[in-house]
Order: sequence, then C-alpha cells, then structure tokens
Amino acid sequence: MSYQADITIIGAGVIGLAIASQIANESREIYILEKNRTFGQEASSHNSEVIHAGIYYPKNSLKAKMCVEGNRLLYDLCQKHRIDYRRIGKIIVANTNAENKELEKLYNGGKNNDVDLKMLSQKEMSRLEPNIRGINAFLSPSTGVIESQALMKYFLNKARSNGAQIVYKTKISGIDKVPEGYKIKVEDSQSSFSFITRVLINCAGLRSDKIASMVGVNIDEAGYKLRFLKGEYYSVSNRKSKLLNRLIYPMPTTTNLGAHVCCDISGRMRIGPLYYYVDEINYKIDDSNKKALYQSTIMKILPFIEHHDLEPEMAGVKASPQKREGFKDFIINHECNRALPGFINLIGIDSPGLTSAPAIAKYVGTLVNEIVKNY
Repeated sequence: MSYQADITIIGAGVIGLAIASQIANESREIYILEKNRTFGQEASSHNSEVIHAGIYYPKNSLKAKMCVEGNRLLYDLCQKHRIDYRRIGKIIVANTNAENKELEKLYNGGKNNDVDLKMLSQKEMSRLEPNIRGINAFLSPSTGVIESQALMKYFLNKARSNGAQIVYKTKISGIDKVPEGYKIKVEDSQSSFSFITRVLINCAGLRSDKIASMVGVNIDEAGYKLRFLKGEYYSVSNRKSKLLNRLIYPMPTTTNLGAHVCCDISGRMRIGPLYYYVDEINYKIDDSNKKALYQSTIMKILPFIEHHDLEPEMAGVKASPQKREGFKDFIINHECNRALPGFINLIGIDSPGLTSAPAIAKYVGTLVNEIVKNY
C-alpha cells in the first residue's frame, strides 16, 4: 500500500497530541502513528502531573519560554474545557544557610522569567504550612496539578474533530528521504506497508533519537543521543496526606529538582522521584531505593514522615541528551540545515514537557506553516 499524507506525527504522547490538535484542519491529511495500544502510555502518564511555573530555567531558554506560556495556556484550557486541575501552589524551602543563598538566586531567576513568586517570612511559612521545617522559603502561586489523561483526551478529540487520524500498534521500521518528502515503513500486527509524507514531526519521546537516526541525522554529532533516567514515587499514608496544603520542594540539586512532595487531583500525597540511570525502559519499582528516598533532602523538611509511611506507587522514565553538560534545554528543530526539509525533531522533551505542551504545539505549528508555505 502506498499513498501520500501531508503531515505525519510519530508519537501520541501529550506533545504529539498537542501538536496534532494545533495543526489539524480539514485541508490537511494528518496521521499520528503510535507504537502502543493507545495514547500516552509512557512519559506522558508516568509523571508527577505538576503544572510548573517556569522557575528553574535560564531566561530565554526554550524551557523557560514554553513553560511560562504553557502554564497560562493550560489553565485557560482547563477552565474552558472542564479538565480537572488544582491551582494548589508550591513552596520551595531552604534548610541550611548555604541553601538559603541559592534560594535567593532561584527566586531572582524565576522573577526574571516573569513568574509570580512571593518570598515568605518564617511566620508566613509557618502559617501556610505549619508542619514543614525550614529556615527560608518562597511561594509559587501558579504551580498546580492536572489530570493528564483528560488533557490528552482533549487534544486527541480536537485533532480528530479537525480530520487527523491516529493509528495504534504501529512500529516504524524505516524512514527514507525521497523527493516528495519522507517514505515511512510501518509494521503492524498483520502486515507491513509504506507511505510518503510531505512533513514529518518526530514526537517519539523516549525513542526520539532513534527516529532521528532513521531519518539520517548523526545523533552523536548532533548531541541528540538520549540517556534514560528512572525515578520512583512513593505514596504517603492518607492520614498524613492531610498535613500539607501545597506542593513542597527542596532546593534543586545540580542535575534535577530532587525528590519532592506532589499530589494528584484527589489530594493523594506522594514523594519522589530520586532519579538513577537505566539502560532499559520499565516501570517496575525497586523498593530497595526507599531507604535512599527517606534519607533525601526533602525528608529534612517533613519531620512528620516516618519510614513506614511510604509505600511504592509508580515509576517514571525520562530521557535527556547524554552528551550535553549542565542545563539541558528542549531541542525543537526544523532540520532544513541538515538537508532534511520538512523534518521537525523534538528531542529531550522532559520536564516541564507536560506544562509546556500547548506552547510547544503553537511553536511547532508556526514551523509547520512556514514549511507548508514553501512547498
């Protein structure tokens, strides 16, 4: 079977679905290809579901811009389309004098990104969260939590209503550059076939580097090769879930945000993740890491949590470019400079990818419009 599509999106996670909802219209034949049995089975549904504010990222980075805009867009979407969310707020806590200096830098960095933040006195911190311990803190009122499955369903339904089609259980076995665009070889449970797409958008998440390589990008040279980081979340007993009113974060480490307190829409409290590198993707929890979690920085802020209060709940895996040192920004690139016009790569879209999804969709939509205009 051979036919031509206008645009093909590989990956039906929250980013792929958001982009489909943004670019789909009746004049375009758009396909979303997903290897799993349904949408959002990997990073999009194995995360904290936090709506981030944009505090941690360097000014003018893609992460900063996409997160700040995405935060606003997400709350608008939730209100207009009845997607469950809670604008619960977050407190970031310093527990030592050294951390206090870094807290001020973090606060100023967030303010530079135009994030609404409020430095708290000891009295204010105790009034807002009487059960935490710390020497200084600031409040992020625009941080929240969202029901990610409902968000993805909204994006999918919008894309479908505008003519996009989604195909599950499809494995990409090859991609060739051809004069008309890209020839995609696909395998499903019954057969294999190929088709040509004029525009190809790589939203394959944890395997996005593999897709880029199939198209012809040297992922080592480009800095696109990904490394997997696995983190595990532990739930807290219901009785103690009521002792906090907001998300609570310690000062971030040099590599990630560290284990922190988050909750779901129902208010169920969980703590995590502590990340460690893995070679394979799986979502099993290694309960031997519970001791390391209990000894992590966040526990110094939560004196009421005891070891037996923690029960394994879920694990997530994220991927980031392994050769890039320090801050690792989103990679969103139309690869025309690599002689691959019409191919858009999204690589290393880890946190705050969920928050950034609607803003990333707008950004990619602009790229797509430019590509289509030049055909």
